[in-house]
Formats: sequence, structure tokens, C-alpha cells
Amino acid sequence: MENAVEALKMAGFMLIFIMGLSVAMFMLSRATFTADSIIQNEDRQSTYQYIEVENPALGLARTVTLADIVPTLYRYHTERFAVQFYDASGAPLTIYDDEGGEPRNDLDLNTEIWYDDLGEKHTASWVGNRQLINNHIDSVVKNLYNYYEDTNFIERLGIVEDNTADPDGTGDTDIDINKNYKRIITYTVMP
Repeated sequence: MENAVEALKMAGFMLIFIMGLSVAMFMLSRATFTADSIIQNEDRQSTYQYIEVENPALGLARTVTLADIVPTLYRYHTERFAVQFYDASGAPLTIYDDEGGEPRNDLDLNTEIWYDDLGEKHTASWVGNRQLINNHIDSVVKNLYNYYEDTNFIERLGIVEDNTADPDGTGDTDIDINKNYKRIITYTVMP
């Protein structure tokens, strides 16, 4: 009888051990899945679309239509690059008027947040909310299609030093290996 009781205890402990091992394996697999999804979401280049240079003499430039430009406009805030528009003479091309009524030729998160003379921070009403940003881009796209539907643009890719991030607050713009660079995509109306 004592052997039967000991055997039942051992079987019970084995069941508890197997259940514990199953729970541990389940948790480890969930942790792996979560880590993989976080890494995928943090990969800033996961949505980049690379282009092939058709004419090396022009550098990173290509001829595009509004249908090519629209996806870029919807990605500017997630990938943190700037999009600028110019007319055929090189003058800024107004794509919308900001909240102060000033004409704007760019979509750039750095210019949609500004400080007044008193040092108070102001942001455009659509900044910080994905749906409001998409609504703003919808209105920009509608405006572009109203005036430039059958127009071709020259797309140029470039980078510029991003001096908006001043970590020590000194305004010092000395050469630094830790400077940030920002991508800028420029669209110019073809003559």
C-alpha cells in the first residue's frame, strides 16, 4: 500500500513538472514572438522603397507623376523625412496654407513644430495624431490633384544636417561626428 501511495505522489509530481515545463515553453515562445514583432516595428527601413537610377548623369533624380508622389507623402511622418515642392523656375510651390495662413511648400515634422518669441512650443493641429496627419495629407493630395494632375515632376533625393536636435541647448553647430542627417525628397515641376 505504501508503494502505491509513493507511486501516486511521484505521478502527481511528474504531472506538475510536465505542466510547469509546458507553461515555461509557451512563455518562451510568446517572448520570442513578441521580441520579433518589436524588432520588425522598430526597423525604420522596413518600409523603404529603393529606386534604380535610370540615368547616372542626373544622379538620384527621376521623372515621376502624382501617382508616384502620393505614397511618399503618406510615409513622410513615419519615416521622418521631408518632402519639398518647387515650380519649374525653382521657386517654392505652395501645396497648402498653414494655420497662420502662410503658404507652405513642404511636409516636414520639424517645421510643423515651432517656438514663438517667448519660447513657447507650438505644433500644427495635425501633429501627433496619425489620423489627423492622414487627413492633412488627404487635403494636400486633393490640392495637388486639382492643379497638377497631368504634370510630371523631377524627384531628387538628398540629405541635410538636422540641426533641430541640439542636445546640450547651446546652439553650437560645430562639426560633430554624432550629427543627425535628414532625408529630403524634392519635387520640381518639369518645364
